[in-house]
Amino acid sequence: MTERLYYVDSYLKEFRASVVETAGDGRVYLDRTALYPTSGGQPQDGGTIAGVPVVEVIDEGERIAHVTAAAVPTGEVECRVDWPRRLDHMQQHTGQHLLSAAFERTLDVATLSCHLGEERSTVELALADADWKLIDRVEQAANRVIWENREIRLHWTDDQHVGRFALRKPPKVTGRIRIVEIADWDLSACGGTHTRHTGEVGAIKIVRWEKVRGNVRVEFLCGARSLSDHAWRTEALLEGARRRTLKDRDLLAHLERAAEERDALRKRLDELTDRLLLAEARERVGDPPRGVADLTESRSREEVRRLALKCLEAGAPWAVVAAASPEPVLVVARRKGPGPDLRPLAETLRAIAAGKGGGGSDYLQITAADADSLRAAFQRAREFVENRPA
Repeated sequence: MTERLYYVDSYLKEFRASVVETAGDGRVYLDRTALYPTSGGQPQDGGTIAGVPVVEVIDEGERIAHVTAAAVPTGEVECRVDWPRRLDHMQQHTGQHLLSAAFERTLDVATLSCHLGEERSTVELALADADWKLIDRVEQAANRVIWENREIRLHWTDDQHVGRFALRKPPKVTGRIRIVEIADWDLSACGGTHTRHTGEVGAIKIVRWEKVRGNVRVEFLCGARSLSDHAWRTEALLEGARRRTLKDRDLLAHLERAAEERDALRKRLDELTDRLLLAEARERVGDPPRGVADLTESRSREEVRRLALKCLEAGAPWAVVAAASPEPVLVVARRKGPGPDLRPLAETLRAIAAGKGGGGSDYLQITAADADSLRAAFQRAREFVENRPA
């Protein structure tokens, strides 16, 4: 059985232990360890054993396995915990307790699950929806407890005596149970690593939320993570406002107006493009109408598609339209009704174009690997429709 030193002292950075067993797959077993394994939604610690990096820490029940990057010596060894990583995990995990308790105390909303990620952490809540006003209430409540720097205490109990603690939710384990208490705020059964005082969490910031399974999943950051996130967001906001000679608080309204103007311009551009394509199609189709084969160096995929259809609209029996850039694309289309089935042509064109695509009996769209392959596929498609009666 491995003695778990982190249960008693989360601040232990160095320790000595004896190697009791090694396995061929790189697993090392110590008689005691301060390295936390992935467990309870919290990621594993990093560190070294005899100077060798630990790449994975696995909870095997009674024992903890340490997977190392290379072999370690037998006997007693010096071990170290990656302290910056440990402190980050302590901030996130303690922050999760504070935040879950804040949701329960402020909104009477239970935490259904939690996950402490490498970059962001989440709690899933029995909540139908959220908005910034509601989020601010919960954040303020949680951060007030942080700023009061309340003490965090650890207790041990068992199945018979756990009822003496007013736990936020029933424990998931049986037997010996570890209780984490945030003074006058939260009591939770938890085996993770935590700070000694709430002030060490620094701050809690909720950065986004989404609806999942009828609940709300909230993403949050604590400590150094929240400061780093605040730094880049502030830089982006202020720099964006500066470039537009605006006050930062006016940037959102400005962006909304710009988006509306962009949508209106895009709609107008589509209308004008449609007119130009129809005029171009009529010119190419001529009178009496004839088939159209058009290969240009530059035309968007959407314009290629629309020109082919406009040619049919103008009376062409068929249209083969292609563009070499920005994306090599080919469209083969014919009038609906009796006529050659284009589907057998699709496989041939894909092979020539070294690309992908397909369609139906009267319309094909193929994307080519490059401009040369596109030109070859264009020529084959043109020959196909020109040599078959409409």
